Amino acid sequence: MIFDFLDFEFLRLTGFSRYMPAGLWRKYDTPLLKRSVISNLEEHKLIKLLSDKMSYKLTKRGRDYLEKMGYSYAFDARTNLKKKSYIRKLKNTELNILLLLSGIDIYYETARELSNIENGYMSSLTLRSDKNMKVLSGTKFLGVLKIENAVYIPYYIESSESWIFPSFERETFSSQVGAIQGINDIKLILTGETLEELWKFSNSKTEGATLQKGRRFIGEALEEMGYEYLLVPVGKNGVMQMSVLKNKGYRQTLARRMGCTQNTSSALSECDGIKKNSPYVIAIDFNVKRIVRALRQIEKYDKKIIPTVCCLSFQKDAMLKLLTKYGKQKTMVSVIENKDIFRVFPDIKETNIKRTVFITKEGETIEIPERGGGENKAEDFKASDN
Repeated sequence: MIFDFLDFEFLRLTGFSRYMPAGLWRKYDTPLLKRSVISNLEEHKLIKLLSDKMSYKLTKRGRDYLEKMGYSYAFDARTNLKKKSYIRKLKNTELNILLLLSGIDIYYETARELSNIENGYMSSLTLRSDKNMKVLSGTKFLGVLKIENAVYIPYYIESSESWIFPSFERETFSSQVGAIQGINDIKLILTGETLEELWKFSNSKTEGATLQKGRRFIGEALEEMGYEYLLVPVGKNGVMQMSVLKNKGYRQTLARRMGCTQNTSSALSECDGIKKNSPYVIAIDFNVKRIVRALRQIEKYDKKIIPTVCCLSFQKDAMLKLLTKYGKQKTMVSVIENKDIFRVFPDIKETNIKRTVFITKEGETIEIPERGGGENKAEDFKASDN
């Protein structure tokens, strides 16, 4: 077996995330998660399927190969597959996959490293592995994402009864954000299986349900924390959404390509452009508070104006629910198709996750010999000049 880039990226992501959820290829539609890649790594005893058949984990042999290539990952303590912490790690991995496929480097180990880069992500897994950061055991945020001068704190939302401890969460992630230079805004990201579920869970009432002191169901927590928040589903739809969001000035670029003129009125400062006297709001981020704020600003400016909100095709149904909730049903919803996104941002369609021979920093290829057992030997690892 000649080690290639897909093999390496899958192994590295598995080692970094601890557990790689099974059966994700159709969900993300990427060669990285194809069955052929996974079968090859299983056959060569580099990964193994756990007993619950929900995820893969590195074998000792796989871990040793990564270490020889300069990527070391500590052994995990034996995990109870029935515990919620295991499920949380699987969801954390899904966000790692989403951001990686969006072209965002997910392998930063400290918040301070994010200071001098445009886009990057530090998973809370790296913090939880730090023995000096045991305070994180009570928090639920998945990591710290930096895009330009803003930081996004992601949470995985499973139901309307998903809860967090707002003051504790804020205090903990703020200590990490404080280590990043040049940050002028903090937003939240709610991620989950579908956009429709995220909308439902974040807007459901939990009457009669009670929580321990300080804890809040997600809808109440959003109000208490006061941050703007984005709804981003996992899967290929979320990948498309984040692929657009990481482009600097994407809202202005899209508005311009749609034929809008630049908005010069301070009374419509939340809008992204004007076309045929209609204010346009680019809402691909599905930033609920910003969208509502822009529509209310337009109504205050002139109640007769019919604004246009632009979103991706998978966002349309949830957008209509948003408009209904806030009494903005007269708003026009314009769908931006994926093919048009690719025309404006051609780099999105390209991916560096391809089946190509893996080349080490020394310019060598890696060959893994066939073997039947799971034990690793030093002579297994062979490098040859490329």
